[in-house]
Amino acid sequence: MTTKNDILSLLQRNPLTVSDLCEQLGVTRNAINVQVKQLEAEGLIRRSKLRQYGGLGKPAVLYEASPGSEDVASGGYRVILLSLLKVLADRKEPADLADILDQAGRQLARDAGLAKPADFQSGLQAAMAAADALGASTEAIVQPNGVLVRNYSCPLGSAVREEKCVCRALAAFFSEATGRPATEQCLRDDRLICQYLIKQAPV
Repeated sequence: MTTKNDILSLLQRNPLTVSDLCEQLGVTRNAINVQVKQLEAEGLIRRSKLRQYGGLGKPAVLYEASPGSEDVASGGYRVILLSLLKVLADRKEPADLADILDQAGRQLARDAGLAKPADFQSGLQAAMAAADALGASTEAIVQPNGVLVRNYSCPLGSAVREEKCVCRALAAFFSEATGRPATEQCLRDDRLICQYLIKQAPV
């Protein structure tokens, strides 16, 4: 673990001062201050309150973990997602599961404020930026029948490799964000590369 992760882990348990962190981690005050400032800038920790000591000196600032900071070390999403998909696949017809994933992808776009774009290009750029923020590395490639969005780093990772139907959700995400039909054309034979063909507008 890095010092940054160590600090966050300690502050998720109890509010502490910089001096407390120095003592518990055995590192210098300067090293702690740098990491604390970074964590604070990232919104992972916040100033809690001031701890007043018996003397007349300046009170020490207590830091604590911010709400949502628990997501940083959450490694269960993939496992839960795969289990959920397997249960749905066992209980639903393929067409029903496809519809659920389509709806999930469209909802993702709406939740991100990407539905009903002013025009195709702005919708595409916003959708690609949102996908990149989730861990994708996108590129738009113009095709004779539309635009192919290629993700060189799939935000859903191995979940897509194990459950191919997941790609439908991201295709629906791009469809909702651009206002045009989109289909998945992902490559899974070797290194996973996700691709979504967004159809050109009818003439």
